[in-house]
Amino acid sequence: MITTATRELAMLHARELLREPRYFYFALFFPFGMLAIFLGIGAVVPQESGAPDFIQLVIPMAIFLAVTSSALTVTAGPLATLRTNGTLRLLGTTPVGRARLIRTHMFPRVLMVTVQMIALLAVAAGLGKVAPARLPALFGIALLGLAMFGAVGYLIGGRLSSPDAATNVGTLVQLSALFLSGLAFPMELVPDAVRTTLGLLPSTFFADLMLTQMPDGSPQHPVWLSILVVLGTAAVAGWLAVRTFRWEQGSPRIID
Repeated sequence: MITTATRELAMLHARELLREPRYFYFALFFPFGMLAIFLGIGAVVPQESGAPDFIQLVIPMAIFLAVTSSALTVTAGPLATLRTNGTLRLLGTTPVGRARLIRTHMFPRVLMVTVQMIALLAVAAGLGKVAPARLPALFGIALLGLAMFGAVGYLIGGRLSSPDAATNVGTLVQLSALFLSGLAFPMELVPDAVRTTLGLLPSTFFADLMLTQMPDGSPQHPVWLSILVVLGTAAVAGWLAVRTFRWEQGSPRIID
């Protein structure tokens, strides 16, 4: 049951998100801008016989950027900002608790990703890149990715005191995960040893889940294993985020 305090705290975080235009609008529109750019590139670059189909990666890449932007860019930096301006220190004197704070802070991010996914999947279906029957699965996969990367975002924002440092680390994690997941370029283009190593990263398992829903996707792992890895990573990172969360700069860990 959602209490009044929880509802009010979630609304507070929603207002806080909207008041941070440098985070909010970038994360909201960046995936669509990249989608348009890469679709344009794919339309003008001729497809060579036997070469990997780059278009197969465009939709998963846009979903990946939407998920990681909400989970990292508009999570780690704003959370560190709340610590810097003393808001978290005040909340730490209330019965809110770290776990509830993180859940309510994530609420507007989930709504944001939901809106983005509806728009992205509508575009994908309209362009004929994804079969309509696969849209619900892609939406569910996006939520799984949000849980995993969101936990990482709270792990970063829950520890770093500087909003700029938290944002930069989150961006580094986002770009590293994208380029190492096989979505920025087909895995067929890298040596087998490198492909095997990169295949062990949680971000690659998330990318694999999306590729299972693409017409000619070539995932490295079975669906059940990818789901277990993503959920397991989300659980471990989420537990660490709650246990290591700091209410104020330089404060010792508070058990609640």
